[in-house]
Amino acid sequence: MDAFFKNKLIKVCVVTVLVWFFFRYLFGLAAPFLLAFVLITLLYPTLERVQKRIPVRKKYLAVGIILPFLLLVSLGLWAGFSFCVEQLEGLPAFCSQVGQQAEIFFHNCCCRLDGKFGWEGERIETYIIEQMNVIMENVQIQVAPQLISSSYSCFKGLLSTVGFLAITCIAVFLLEKDYTGMVDWLKGEESVAFLWTAFEGVLSYITTFFKAQGVILVIIATLASITLSVAGVEGGVFFGILAGFLDMLPFIGTGIVLVPLSVWHLLNERYGLMAVCLVLYGACILVRELLEPRLIGNKMGISPIYILFAVYAGVKLFGVGGIVKGPLALIVICEILKKREKSEQKIDEPSECAVR
Repeated sequence: MDAFFKNKLIKVCVVTVLVWFFFRYLFGLAAPFLLAFVLITLLYPTLERVQKRIPVRKKYLAVGIILPFLLLVSLGLWAGFSFCVEQLEGLPAFCSQVGQQAEIFFHNCCCRLDGKFGWEGERIETYIIEQMNVIMENVQIQVAPQLISSSYSCFKGLLSTVGFLAITCIAVFLLEKDYTGMVDWLKGEESVAFLWTAFEGVLSYITTFFKAQGVILVIIATLASITLSVAGVEGGVFFGILAGFLDMLPFIGTGIVLVPLSVWHLLNERYGLMAVCLVLYGACILVRELLEPRLIGNKMGISPIYILFAVYAGVKLFGVGGIVKGPLALIVICEILKKREKSEQKIDEPSECAVR
């Protein structure tokens, strides 16, 4: 028994180190080609069906399907970048407006507290406003200019992403020729056959996950847009769609939109709209908690606490990209160990002829 656990522990450690090394040093180089291989794998059955009706080579059909999609993604990234730059330019003015509304709000609060409980409302107001002015000045002098100046780095990142998508598209075009041979080799070679089954398991989960997230995104974005618009929130449709997209991010979710929006309405003494935003925030959390288990189910087979740890460890090891790399690495490790163990059990089982 001790030998069994030691052997299993060694396998877990070896696989974990290899996966960490890949995601740490090789993932950036291999990412466009891995994405191309994933796209070919997902599209190949469709390409075969289409080719029976249209006598065109698969690689041209693949590029004809993938290229418009990648162009739409690139245009979406450019539109998002342009919008963010435009919003950053107006950040100092928005900070001043927030500061003015906050001063009015705290002035009214302190006036109501003046003389009650032995508190001096004017002194409290003076202290709060002084601290608030210091914070707002720091935001305007330091944070806002840094954000605006960092737009150049964001532009470089955008160009890098477009280049990544272009390489992926070219890789799809070139990979289609050797795809069948590569798959046959992976399936037929006993020493690496478990890698193909592990890849299928990872791909199945990723596909299920993104389909589920897409459905949840549409439902939450629709719910938030309609609720905010009916409540009379200015820009309700935009905030609702933004909340739906951000809900895909772990730990952040719709709160990064709806909580600041509720605070803004609080400062403007619109308590009804503040309550709407907070109730909507709770409703979005409830919708996700109800839909996610049903759409994803138990296909992953990994406890949520392990996913939480994977996100935390991923951020510590890989930076911001660890939000994606951490859980993905965990899934890869689990699938490799699971498929490797099954393949070893199959090898160890006596054949039917040997039993006879």
